[in-house]
Amino acid sequence: MLIVPVSGKIGWKNPPIVTLLLVAINCLVFFLFQTGDGTSRMTAEAFYLESGLAQIEVPYYLDYLEATGKKNDSHPSPEDLDEEALMTLHFEMEADARFLDHLEQGKVIAPEDPQYEKWSHLRQSYEEKRDQSIAFSWGLRPAYQRVLNYFSYMFLHGGVDHLVGNMVFLWILGCMLEIGSGRLLFIVIYLIGGLAAAGLFCLIYPSSTIPLVGASGAIAALMGAYTVLYGIKRVTVFFSLGFYFDTVTVPAIVLLPAWLVNECYQLFFSGASHVAYVAHIGGLAGGALLAFIGERLVGVDRDSFEAAPEDKVGPLMDRALEHMGNLEMNQARELLEEVLALSPDNIEALTHLFNIHKLKPESEDFHGTAKHLLGVLIRDAANPEKALGVFKIYVGVAGRPKLSIPLYLQVAGIMAASGDVEAAEKIVMAVFKRKPDAPALPATLAKLAEAFRKKGRTNRWQRCRQLICKHFPDSAEAAMILQSDSST
Repeated sequence: MLIVPVSGKIGWKNPPIVTLLLVAINCLVFFLFQTGDGTSRMTAEAFYLESGLAQIEVPYYLDYLEATGKKNDSHPSPEDLDEEALMTLHFEMEADARFLDHLEQGKVIAPEDPQYEKWSHLRQSYEEKRDQSIAFSWGLRPAYQRVLNYFSYMFLHGGVDHLVGNMVFLWILGCMLEIGSGRLLFIVIYLIGGLAAAGLFCLIYPSSTIPLVGASGAIAALMGAYTVLYGIKRVTVFFSLGFYFDTVTVPAIVLLPAWLVNECYQLFFSGASHVAYVAHIGGLAGGALLAFIGERLVGVDRDSFEAAPEDKVGPLMDRALEHMGNLEMNQARELLEEVLALSPDNIEALTHLFNIHKLKPESEDFHGTAKHLLGVLIRDAANPEKALGVFKIYVGVAGRPKLSIPLYLQVAGIMAASGDVEAAEKIVMAVFKRKPDAPALPATLAKLAEAFRKKGRTNRWQRCRQLICKHFPDSAEAAMILQSDSST
């Protein structure tokens, strides 16, 4: 069963830096240090079989199983030890901490044993080859605990699939938690939650010799924290039962028992697995507790955990486009007007509405929409070309354009900046004749003069400057021209 939260806010003005760093560290550790782990382990196991070490140790292990009453019908007799049986028993032996402890202490193959010297040399060579695997050396093995491995195991993975799966979950949860919880509390939950996961794993499997690796325990801690920090707020969750999947909206805190029950079910009923369900349980519980304590000690940004506002614009736009595709323009127009009531400067909606009204260029709706769209595009500095495109379409279609003087001058300024000086000059001169006292004229003339200067058209440049100084002597542009002339 898969349960994944899909609610949350991601903002690049304040990006989840710690999450990005954790993802980067996990990926760097794997691709810089772990890509050879599989080869190292296969080399070690091939050596174990081919060197004769298996033929020495495995019979002793069979004797140990029989002496301790652990031997059963599935175990072969010493006479039936082919390569497959040898390696099967070898892997079972490597997971038997008590036998390995006896083996290392010389209680299985004693120094006086004729095979001791050969065995000791082969065993040392095997362990050196095996320990070249970063996962084996730096993963957490409860039977051979080292303090540093309680941290290092969180940044190791068993393969690319393992890494990618964990990083996807880390990214999802990091985007939903880091900003609201604060970066300090977030990293504390991640690291201490990872320790809680490791602690429970070692408590339940104290004799395990198999290395625990992976970020999933720490990520489970973030999942536990998610349920506490979002609390009773309703969140959208994707779930899959294998044969059925869907989304559902539930209070976030409900996910904590749901996740715990799911992990317990997998632990007891999923059969043999390489997944450390116990570590997940420890992480979930630890993360929930840490979030509960952290919220009261250091506080969190509650606004970040508020539900994202419902997107009303998107569905309306989709329906409007569908009607336009079916040439149902009246229905599309009504929906686009609803969009603009919610988002007055929505460029996409204005553009579609402009194109619909263009079918009736004599209508006031066409002129009004053109003015609105041009105003928005001009204010949006990223869309000067689109503004000019809309202006040219409007002027070409409208019998008598009805733009305001300031809007005409703004368009002329964009034309001048884009290099279309003739069209810009035509608009500026028309405005100058019609309304010579227009407030924006000096600034637009200055832009036009600069455009002429860049094109090397000195006469036109001088003419614009003269118009400014003669008709707008008190303007800032005239003062700048006089200052420039006096300095040269």
